[in-house]
Amino acid sequence: MPVNISRAPAWRQAIAACCMVAALAGCATLRDDYAAVPSVAFDRPEETALGRAFSATRPQQNELSGFRLINTGVSALMTLAALADLAERSIDIQYYIYAPDETGAFLLERLLAAAERGVRVRMLLDDHPLAIDDAALARLDAHPNIEIRIFNPYRVRARWTRPFQLVFNLDRLGRRMHNKVFAVDGQIGVIGGRNIGNHYMEGESGANFRDFDILATGPVIQAVSKSFDAFWANDLVVPVAALGVTPSADAAPRRDDPASGRGPQAEYAERKEEFVRRLLTSEGMIWASARAIAEPPLRQKSGEGKHASAVFSALTTARRNARQEIVYGAAYFVPGEHGVKALTDAAARGVRVRVLTNSLASTDVVAVHAGYARHRAALLAGGVELHEYRNDAKRPAPAGHRLRLGSSDSALHAKVVIYDRRLVWVGSANFDPRSRRLNTESGLLIDSVALAERLLSRLEVDFAPEHSWRLTLEDSAADTPTRRIVWHGIEQGRAVQYRDEPGAGFLRHLGHLFFSILPGIEDHL
Repeated sequence: MPVNISRAPAWRQAIAACCMVAALAGCATLRDDYAAVPSVAFDRPEETALGRAFSATRPQQNELSGFRLINTGVSALMTLAALADLAERSIDIQYYIYAPDETGAFLLERLLAAAERGVRVRMLLDDHPLAIDDAALARLDAHPNIEIRIFNPYRVRARWTRPFQLVFNLDRLGRRMHNKVFAVDGQIGVIGGRNIGNHYMEGESGANFRDFDILATGPVIQAVSKSFDAFWANDLVVPVAALGVTPSADAAPRRDDPASGRGPQAEYAERKEEFVRRLLTSEGMIWASARAIAEPPLRQKSGEGKHASAVFSALTTARRNARQEIVYGAAYFVPGEHGVKALTDAAARGVRVRVLTNSLASTDVVAVHAGYARHRAALLAGGVELHEYRNDAKRPAPAGHRLRLGSSDSALHAKVVIYDRRLVWVGSANFDPRSRRLNTESGLLIDSVALAERLLSRLEVDFAPEHSWRLTLEDSAADTPTRRIVWHGIEQGRAVQYRDEPGAGFLRHLGHLFFSILPGIEDHL
């Protein structure tokens, strides 16, 4: 996969060549003489305990799959750990981010324990945000039952060279794998919006994300596994052997101290039996028809020259078919002019459209908020209801959850939609240009009134005025999108109103201003 700088002007090509020569002189580079041994997903789940458990409780209608909403990061982590411990034949995981923190190390220990029992573990990770050292990846990959592959890797491995490589090879390196999948024994898996790391699982962190995943079993897992295999065998994916590094002596980054009585090790030691039992008894499962939808590893262009999207094609159809209500929980929401028209047209035909996204104070990407903010007035004027998640919002804390290691700010990371209180989307796709045009994404579109009501009941907590700001346009005789925005909420039990972005400090306001006036920024979000 050579670095392509042919489209750059001559002077930029020369600079790029100098940078690459300097980098190559002292840095490891991707090898081309590697072998990628073919493998496919395990397809005989009836031979495993998980397969037998779910075949005993599954309805007679073979086309139905089973689903359980995972509402908190703690439950998500405990479920993944229990799945790893129950695995008998295979674990396939596919993530955009796998952080080398306490949460990542804890789950890695469960994966290593599974590999020691003879379970085949396949890990597929995107290279752009990958924070685990190449040598540590090689150490893990050296285990006979673990294989790690990297999606769309940077050719020069030194991290300081990545900005240069990205600038001069943006066509390739700008395309990332954003999927989140954890599938076990060809029978059951977790799909949704959470990556692996403290931010996502409510461990010790400066900010913790509010998100949703789905535990799924049945035919949809077979479709998810086919998508995983398509990535695993694609030319954009390379084995760790191609990185050309010597395995390090330390495979696991850092772990919490079980003797401390807190953190993932301590919580799982106390609650393992609970989560294992829930998995083996299909407790709380909702059975429904569903589609697993995923982009191919290499996004193809449509007839209009834009990159086609299987995910957004399905969501567009669902939006157009909605007759009563559409509810979005969307962390990164940049609708663009086309999206504004689509949502306001839905509102004009009598569909109630509600959107929950991040406030300026809660977002972790100020540029995205700037891209969204320029459309707020038009959305509100067109009848769309906007709510912005607060950084002081309390995340759900069911009894028994002790993983949180201190207080931290809240941020929304969800990517869910509910159409007419029966059709549910839970997946990895953000509602922004990057997910629509560049990233690979995946998720589940589930037809279930019961699941829709369950998800809506969880979201209503986040829509509450103590947890999110409700936006309106200031009263004016002229009904135009130029009216000022007012933020409504409740603080310390009292109704409050703001006429400027609430809760955000000076630097966030400054960053927001910078990105809001930067030409063409929205196309790159």
